[in-house]
Amino acid sequence: MTPTLEAWGLELIAALQSIRTPVVDALAHGASFLGDEPFYLVALPLVYWALHRRLGLELVLLLLVSTWLNSWLKELLDLPRPSPDHVAVLAREDFGGVPSGHAQNAVVIWGWLAWRLGELVPGGRLRWLLPAGGVVLAISVSRLLLGVHFPHDLVAGWFVGALLLAATLWVMGGPEAAPGRTEGRPGFTGGTGAALTVALPILLLGVHSEGTGFAAAATLLGVLPALLVEHRSVRFHHRGPPRQRLLRVAVGLPVAGAIWLGLGAWTGAGAAMADLLRYVLLGGWIVVLAPLLFVHLGMAGRRGPADAG
Repeated sequence: MTPTLEAWGLELIAALQSIRTPVVDALAHGASFLGDEPFYLVALPLVYWALHRRLGLELVLLLLVSTWLNSWLKELLDLPRPSPDHVAVLAREDFGGVPSGHAQNAVVIWGWLAWRLGELVPGGRLRWLLPAGGVVLAISVSRLLLGVHFPHDLVAGWFVGALLLAATLWVMGGPEAAPGRTEGRPGFTGGTGAALTVALPILLLGVHSEGTGFAAAATLLGVLPALLVEHRSVRFHHRGPPRQRLLRVAVGLPVAGAIWLGLGAWTGAGAAMADLLRYVLLGGWIVVLAPLLFVHLGMAGRRGPADAG
């Protein structure tokens, strides 16, 4: 990256940080949290278990693919973040800056959410695209205020996120295919599918297994096989009265948090294996083990052949 571009970026960050107050700092940390792992750990299972099963699953898969891709690009490009010698750096980040993961994932997640809500809720897409764009902008600007990204990091993140979102829409068949979408099941359900659900995450781990890329690929190693099992044997549905939906979240999230925090605290010998197990179990719990528990405890019903949600 050219020194001139970095110098301009530092000037913009310094100008933004000139308005810093405790309230502005708190708002920046809050907006940035919307792109952090703990936020997604709460928000996406909530959607999957209690609001809309298919949409939640789509968001989980998109986030994992986007996160792995972002981490791999960061390692490949190996470009610096702003230095604390020039601006106030208010958050700790251990890997390269380009493209911004917060900006990229925000475009993918909030863009897909807006698109799908435009299909699921009457009123058109525009009513969802505008607030989604506002969230993307808030998350992105927060990264400048926190001094952890240059402006060009954000632009790169937006670009990669938009490409991934467009590719996903193309693969899914675009808006024309939406009314005829069939029930969300894996494309392969036989032995080939089972092998691919394991082989693909292992391939991703072999290509890149650092930082958030490792976490994303390891979680996929739990999610994809669990998806096959859920489709064949569990087939839970998100429908139910509000109290029942809240109960699922109240039961499921503490276990997810215990897996994430408990195995994440493992240090010393076997820490790498514990971290792998942490994310594999987390993916399996969210996609199939928790839904299986919900069905058996009467907190959720099963999908029928015609159910698409």
